Amino acid sequence: MDKNVIKLVLFSVITLTACSTQQQEELVSNKRELIERVLDQTKAPDIIPAAFFHHFPDKFGPKAVEEHIAFFHETGNDILKVQYETLPPKWEIKTAKDFEKVQELPAEYFEPQLQVIEELATQLKDSALIIPTVYSPLLILHQAAGVGVDEVIKKNPAAAEPAFEKLAKSIENYIRAARERGADGFYVSSHGGNIEFFGQDSEVWTKYLRKWDKYISEVADSVAPLNILHICGGQYENLDAWADYPGTIINLPEFDVEKLHHAQEVFKRPIFGGLDHRGVLINGTLEEVYAQVDKVLSNGPQNLILGANCTVPDSTASDRLRAVVDYVHSWRQTHKK
Repeated sequence: MDKNVIKLVLFSVITLTACSTQQQEELVSNKRELIERVLDQTKAPDIIPAAFFHHFPDKFGPKAVEEHIAFFHETGNDILKVQYETLPPKWEIKTAKDFEKVQELPAEYFEPQLQVIEELATQLKDSALIIPTVYSPLLILHQAAGVGVDEVIKKNPAAAEPAFEKLAKSIENYIRAARERGADGFYVSSHGGNIEFFGQDSEVWTKYLRKWDKYISEVADSVAPLNILHICGGQYENLDAWADYPGTIINLPEFDVEKLHHAQEVFKRPIFGGLDHRGVLINGTLEEVYAQVDKVLSNGPQNLILGANCTVPDSTASDRLRAVVDYVHSWRQTHKK
């Protein structure tokens, strides 16, 4: 084990011992309440939640369940995010007429993914928030036809809109089925693609894409009490344009402290993030990561959930993430003014 990780484990033991018994119990077994406390915007919670995510080698079946559970326990994460791994059928789209190939997918199409959610909920429902990921209609279309489909969309947005609607309804089928199988809420990825290609203020986005992108958040909001709106990375002109999207918690592509504050003011909801998923969190020493965490937690919004702006690389060691999560959990006890 990295010597820095060993140092942090010892540090965590010392600081957790200094915490009250009630606080320790919250850290160990009451992660659901830990997240719920952040939703109260009137006060800062005693313990700051944290969570980081990556994909797993096994996508479905018992091994996928085991890998999700192992990662959850190894990292000490406060959210169990179920990765979305279902691929759509392949549709070759070269012309406007080709959009007619896109079909709505029934809930049964997602059965392997739903089985993973159901088993995780069965095993961990009392101790974890089960939050499956959902993708946007655009990202699913990318998976089905390749990113080259964006050129066809740009030339024929009206012809593409029925495809967006069918894919949005497909995702709705998945969301409703997942909720029935035990999901507490959803990690909703907005736009899921290179919005800068179309332009945030372009007619393609504002007239044809946005309403079906937002539709996913609206469906999640209608069936589940806690949803995370993840605004995927891209060259945005104005993140305030997402302020009318539903979502209990907002996960931003930004990690600058001032922008986190701005987002808190605009969205008026807890912000999830603060670290770059491919920056110092992955490439720096633990001391450098802690310094960045100190900066974010000292100057950022009081109801922050510390995390990354996106999924971290699959190769990221769980004990490294655990060191960061433990540091965040004890931060308000060790940094009292």
